[in-house]
Amino acid sequence: MGCQGVGSMDKDDRYRLSLLGEFKDRTTEADFLAENLGRSKTITAYLALICGSIFALFLANSYLTERGTLVFFRIAPLRLGLIIFSVLVFLAARAITKHTHLILVATAYQVALALTYLLTLKHYDSLNFFSILGLNVIILGIYLMPNKIALSQVVSLVFSVLFFISPIRKMNGLQAHEFRRIIAYHAILLAYCNVSCLWAGRSARQRFAANMELLQLSARDPLTGIYNRKKFDDSLDECIDSARRSGDPLSLVIFDVDDFKTINDQLGHLVGDNVLRVLAAAVRNVVRDTDIFARWGGDEFVILLPNTDLAEAERVVDRIRKSVKDLCPAAPDGITCSFGVARYEAGDSKESLVRKADDRLLQAKMGGKGRIVS
Repeated sequence: MGCQGVGSMDKDDRYRLSLLGEFKDRTTEADFLAENLGRSKTITAYLALICGSIFALFLANSYLTERGTLVFFRIAPLRLGLIIFSVLVFLAARAITKHTHLILVATAYQVALALTYLLTLKHYDSLNFFSILGLNVIILGIYLMPNKIALSQVVSLVFSVLFFISPIRKMNGLQAHEFRRIIAYHAILLAYCNVSCLWAGRSARQRFAANMELLQLSARDPLTGIYNRKKFDDSLDECIDSARRSGDPLSLVIFDVDDFKTINDQLGHLVGDNVLRVLAAAVRNVVRDTDIFARWGGDEFVILLPNTDLAEAERVVDRIRKSVKDLCPAAPDGITCSFGVARYEAGDSKESLVRKADDRLLQAKMGGKGRIVS
């Protein structure tokens, strides 16, 4: 009876999208937002500047046509306040380093746009169809602002309801059928904005997920599903640099399957491949998520153990040694591995650390099967 191969890996649920087009996994959503932070804060900053400039033009027009009137003295502070707030948002958005802060700023600006427009209309005795045009422009501005879709929906919906409860009643000669038609057209605009934002958000996240999966595939060994040598080399550089700066312990394990050539020759390469797969699966169950477990080449594997001293690394390796023995019933003596364990010491380079672990692996193999040398 041959070895039982490892089943296909569970489908990665990290990239599943919600009904609102966001990643269900909070960590993945946070990674996506962080990657797009630069673009989002630039859009927020310059959109605020554009809106502030538009309100400045309205303020200038009011000064030319309404100065000296009570209406001007009531609406001028509102528009001036939004202009000042727009400049502050422009400056703040460009300096933001966390996307959660950008969401707060974007939401606050969306609310400010809606309130300023509603309070401005409140001071006019009568309105015309340009007020409806202004409503639609503000809605478009709200949805153009990079924000969580749910927050944009809430702000736009509340804004629309308040508009149709109060300011719309000031329109001269507005008939009931015209009122219903305006509501219908506005509902179409809201639907369009929501569908457009949802589509854009989903498309951006699908591209992000595809890129991340490609990066994952490029870092994985196709046979075992664990990291490949390139990923290990990159991680080793990072971990050595971190250990050098922080002084935290770092251990490295190199191991291989004893008499693996004999398994291939006597049982066939398919069984040999299954041995590597089940071995990798067993080791994955022992190491931590923060550890780097990779295929070094052939039947050799490496484990990088950050924040792990030599004694703890030996305990991890001993658990691995015990867990792999009965993985392949077809092998007469079971599966055994030889292990070389080394710790990072001041002055070690990547090459010297690997050489120490590799030398200890050679000592382990010379001393017999299933041995650990550290």
